[in-house]
Amino acid sequence: MQDAPVFVVIEVVSVEDPEGLKTYVRRASELIGPLGGELVAQGAIPIDGEPGFAPLVIQRWPSEAAFRAWLASDAYRPLNEIRRASATMRAAIVPIGAGPQRA
Repeated sequence: MQDAPVFVVIEVVSVEDPEGLKTYVRRASELIGPLGGELVAQGAIPIDGEPGFAPLVIQRWPSEAAFRAWLASDAYRPLNEIRRASATMRAAIVPIGAGPQRA
């Protein structure tokens, strides 16, 4: 399954350093495309008055392996340090085209 395309969904849970986060977002956004990813969407609008998510970012990658290679790249490593110092985030890899998981 590592060769199938994936979405990466990132939730920005809290921001400790807004300026650092802006720097991270700008530089990471510039790096995603050349390393195989694509920024698909960002933001979040609650439905039917339900509690909303924290801000979301959705990326598309050609594979989980491509996303993980981006995370491990020398180009991303200093950005990850900025991200960790600037905000708390949660992320999930979501396979594209996978149907509902059955228990």
